[in-house]
Amino acid sequence: MATSSSAAQKAAYLFLALCCGTLLAFGGFRAYQYYGPSKITVGGIPYGLSAGSSVARGDTPDLKSEITSMPVQVQTEMRRAQELFRNGSFNSAFDIYDGVVILYPDFTPALWGAVNTLFEMDSLTDNQRDRLSLLTGKLQGRYPSSGISSYLESRSLYTSGNMGAAQELARVATEKAPALYETRLWYGELLMKESRNVQATTELKTVISLSNGDSPKAYELLAELYHQSGLLDSCTAVVEYALSQYPVDARLLLLQGYLNEYNGHFDTAEKIYQRILAFRPEYLPAREAANTLGEKTPPGAGAGMAMSPQDRAQVACDILEPLVERYPDNLPLREALGRAFLKGRQYDRARLQFQEIQRNNPEYPEIQQRIQEANVTRAAPVSRETSGLAANLSRAVDSLREASRPTSSHDFTTMLGHYVVRYGATPKEFFKKYSISNFKPVKNNVWQESFYNAPYKHTYTVVFDSLNHFRQVHVVVYDSSSSSNHLGMAPEVFTRLLKQNSRISGIGNSTGETDCGDGLVLDAAVWETQDNFEMIARVVGKPAEVRMIRFDKTVMPPGLKLCDYITYLNQF
Repeated sequence: MATSSSAAQKAAYLFLALCCGTLLAFGGFRAYQYYGPSKITVGGIPYGLSAGSSVARGDTPDLKSEITSMPVQVQTEMRRAQELFRNGSFNSAFDIYDGVVILYPDFTPALWGAVNTLFEMDSLTDNQRDRLSLLTGKLQGRYPSSGISSYLESRSLYTSGNMGAAQELARVATEKAPALYETRLWYGELLMKESRNVQATTELKTVISLSNGDSPKAYELLAELYHQSGLLDSCTAVVEYALSQYPVDARLLLLQGYLNEYNGHFDTAEKIYQRILAFRPEYLPAREAANTLGEKTPPGAGAGMAMSPQDRAQVACDILEPLVERYPDNLPLREALGRAFLKGRQYDRARLQFQEIQRNNPEYPEIQQRIQEANVTRAAPVSRETSGLAANLSRAVDSLREASRPTSSHDFTTMLGHYVVRYGATPKEFFKKYSISNFKPVKNNVWQESFYNAPYKHTYTVVFDSLNHFRQVHVVVYDSSSSSNHLGMAPEVFTRLLKQNSRISGIGNSTGETDCGDGLVLDAAVWETQDNFEMIARVVGKPAEVRMIRFDKTVMPPGLKLCDYITYLNQF
């Protein structure tokens, strides 16, 4: 009995020790979780880290909780500033961030946003430079010897030209605040400049995961890194995915244009460059890319080059010119020659062919449009010979003088109300670009111009809001010819204008014929981007009339259906 009692007692002690050990282990684990270094587990974001990967938090401040603790209006303004920042509208984003800082001087997310926005600007005014210095000092004083402080010091050193110290401090910043994706994005960018591509790739993928895919710049840099490394398949994959998230990102679109050129798709590439210039006319890389179409070679050793448009055009011209001389009355053959000249950028020779067609047959399909295409001016390449320096300078001065004058007529790219003026522009900005003598006021903040381009009469109505900001364009085109009978099909004027707008804005989405009630059937096509909405439409039964609207999407009421747009289409 004594032996049995002793064994039971030992078993009880053993069980008690086991329970205590388990409790101690669990308590130690919870204490480590609470007091030990915290981590962030990332999800499966495309082109980021693998799902379930963890990143140490370090001394990264919790900016999100600070934002959620603020009034709803401040949260809304912060979201708007972030969206403007992502879209590259840095001046507007800074104005919002700085306004919030003035109201809430100790609000860290606004301070952080304002500083990063100023760092992204190409050039700063004296006031902005002073503001940057003040805000940077404020953040460094609040977070001394931290990842934020090292990051800010790195950016300042880089601005002053000290690349080596800037990179070292950026590395220190990522070690102190590993979960602060802005520090890793900056470090990745500096690594790219040093061609340390493997490390840069890791940093950029980490940024994509930490930001939950909310940093277009991370995708831009990752795609550019793959592009520079000659990994064009990887670059294409990143660009295609990123553009599905950020469809108007200029740097991503530029890379997409390059990739199309490498594959010999020059027409597609040119449309992409023109699309970039439509919403960012000042973006020089796109203008340079358009002017050097077909001259680019893929990066990487042994990369080949597709035949350029000029080379293709020359081959076509060599074949077509003798045929046109032999059959001068064959207008389709002459049109083909004109198109070949157009592709080869021999605009004067193309114009002569199209004008000859118009002289022989004024009703030749789309001949006026062809002449307009040939009249679109391109920047001439500057001669590198020193002997022509004076002549080139004179041409440049003349070009600047012409560019400073308001446009008094429409070319192919500005037809159908495609005014190259940003939404939100004031009338002063608008009429600095387009001559006010062409317009007449039809009501308060509404201006209208009309012109006749045989056989169509164009009426364009430009609408400014109550704050004098450019918001809408309404277009009416009337076919005055007698050939409006469309025999149950879409009339020629609608088909032609639809094709013309597709060349300017890209391929739209056709709605087909939709019955809107009361015998009104609408046939339309829609183009939609992040900030722009376009619709071209016709009413079945009115074959001579086509209407179009272009809207700033930010002022459009949500949830509109196709038939709801009839009010806007018929407004002017």
